[in-house]
Amino acid sequence: MIEGLLFLTPLLMLGIVALLAFVGCDLVFTIDPVPGAVLHVQTTVARGVPLSDKITADPLSLEGGELIIATVQWSSPAVQPPDPVLSGLVFAPVVGGGPFPWNNMRVQTFVATNPVQNTQLAVEVTLAGGSSVTWHLCVSAYKHFDENTPVYSPQQNGPGFIGTNPQAPVISPGNGDMVYAVAFGADNNGTFPGNNSFTPGPGFTAEFPAITNPLVEDAVLYAPTGAGATNTTQALNPRGFIFAMGIKTRPDN
Repeated sequence: MIEGLLFLTPLLMLGIVALLAFVGCDLVFTIDPVPGAVLHVQTTVARGVPLSDKITADPLSLEGGELIIATVQWSSPAVQPPDPVLSGLVFAPVVGGGPFPWNNMRVQTFVATNPVQNTQLAVEVTLAGGSSVTWHLCVSAYKHFDENTPVYSPQQNGPGFIGTNPQAPVISPGNGDMVYAVAFGADNNGTFPGNNSFTPGPGFTAEFPAITNPLVEDAVLYAPTGAGATNTTQALNPRGFIFAMGIKTRPDN
């Protein structure tokens, strides 16, 4: 019996050492579940006061070649509301990305590509006549994206949602794709931003915690998901809006 145990001891020790080595590797190294997935680089959100006609976002520190997503929320009393004009890069409106009417305001998302080797980027938005309410410019940078089809499947929950959990229709991301979303909340009487603050939906990350209304969030997902967020207000029947879209990973990933 003793001889049998002595014979098995080296084998047991090998198993223990192998297990410790496996656990140790997981503790030491950060494992990317999807190598080459779309990566968030940096986000900034800038706020403009009512009647102002320009917002300049804080500069982003970049490597060059990133996808830049800019979402603008504003309101204009004009019969024919002017479109916001973005500068810093050549921006194009996302097809299906607005402008969406919500709470007597408008929300629209734009995209651009940061030039290679451009390491500092300051985005500015100008609105002719100014915004009649507090307004925002949200700017995010991503890398490892498909340059031919960077974004897809824009979704929004519609202008009439009342409640604390706005959710966009489902997006089916490909392997390594990112889902980008931005959520807005207002008091039931329409006051914006009012007493409203958002936490990100399950699996999502808030990318600019200093301002959470609007909330910019994103996630690399592995199954069809409707982007959502939770309004933490204690007020009854707040208004809510969310826009979401997929960011496609680079084909060679």
